[in-house]
Amino acid sequence: MSELKASTNTARRGAQQHRLTQQNRRSQWRQHHAQVAKDCLRQLLSAPVSTFMTVLVLAVALALPSFLFSALSNVSRMSDSWDDENKISLYLQTSLSDQQVDNFVQRLLLRPDLIAIDLIDSSQGLLEFKLHSGLGEVMDALEENPLPAVVYVLAKDSTEKGLQALTDELKAFPEVAQAVLDLSWIKRFNGMLLVMERAVIALSVLLAFAVLLIIGNTIRLNVASRNEEILVSKLMGATNSWVRRPFLYSGVFYGVVGALLALLIIEASMLVMKTPVLQLAQLYNSDFELVGLGIIGSLVLVLSGLSLGLLGAMISVNKFLSKLEPK
Repeated sequence: MSELKASTNTARRGAQQHRLTQQNRRSQWRQHHAQVAKDCLRQLLSAPVSTFMTVLVLAVALALPSFLFSALSNVSRMSDSWDDENKISLYLQTSLSDQQVDNFVQRLLLRPDLIAIDLIDSSQGLLEFKLHSGLGEVMDALEENPLPAVVYVLAKDSTEKGLQALTDELKAFPEVAQAVLDLSWIKRFNGMLLVMERAVIALSVLLAFAVLLIIGNTIRLNVASRNEEILVSKLMGATNSWVRRPFLYSGVFYGVVGALLALLIIEASMLVMKTPVLQLAQLYNSDFELVGLGIIGSLVLVLSGLSLGLLGAMISVNKFLSKLEPK
C-alpha cells in the first residue's frame, strides 16, 4: 500500500512538472511573435523589387504632408520674428526742439511696456531722405527742414490687441503728431497661413486613406495567395488571432519602413534647400535657418506609419477571414 501511494504521488508530481505556468505561456507567446516577425521579414525580402516599390509609394505619400507641415512650421517661425520687429512709428511735432524731443524719449525709456526705442531726429531723417529719394537739390532749396523727428518703439505685448491699445495711448501725447501701426499685412499673412494649414490637413487625411488602401490591398493579395493554407489552419483549430498575426506584422513593416524612408526624403530635401535659404536670409540680415521635423515630429511620423500599416492590415485580414470561416 505504501508503495502504491508513493508511485501515485510520484505520478502526480510528474504531471505537475509538465503543467504550463503563466510564465511559460508568456515565454512561448514572445517566441512565437519573434518567429512570426522573422518569417514576415524574410518573406518581404524574398521579393525585394515589389517590396521596395510598395515602400517607396508609401514613403512619398507620408513624406509629402510631413514636408508641408515642416515648411509651414518654418514660415510660422519666420513670421514670429517679423512680429518682434513690428514697430509703432511715432511722428513728432515739427515745432519741438531737440531738448523737448530728448525729454520725450527719456519718458518713453521709463515705460515698462516698451522693450526698444529708436530715435531718428529731423536732421538724420533729412539726410537719409536725400540719399534714398534723389531729391537732395530740392530739399536743399527749402529754408527749413520739413521732416519731423520719428521715434520707433517696440512693445512687450506683440499681440494685435496690445499693439493697437499702445498705439492709441501714445497717439494721445501732445508731442506726437501721428502714430502709425500697420497690422493689415500681418492679418493677411496669418490668414494665408491658416488657409494653407487647413489645406495641408485635408491633404494629409487624403494621403492617410491612400496609405491605408495601398497597405490593405497589398495584404489582401498576400492573404489571397495563402488562401488554402489559412483554411487548413482554421480546420485544424487555429484561432483568428494566430492566422492574423503574420499579416499584421507585414503591415507594420510596410508602415514603419515607409515612414523611415519618408524621413530620409524630408531630410534630403531640407539639406538641398538649406544653403539657398541661408544665403537669402543673410541678404536680409537675418539668422533664419531651416528646421526639419525634429525628434518629436520624426517620432510622430514613424508612429503614424506604424498605426496606418497596422490598421490597413487589420481591416484587410478581418474582411478576408470573415469569408474563410469553415463550414
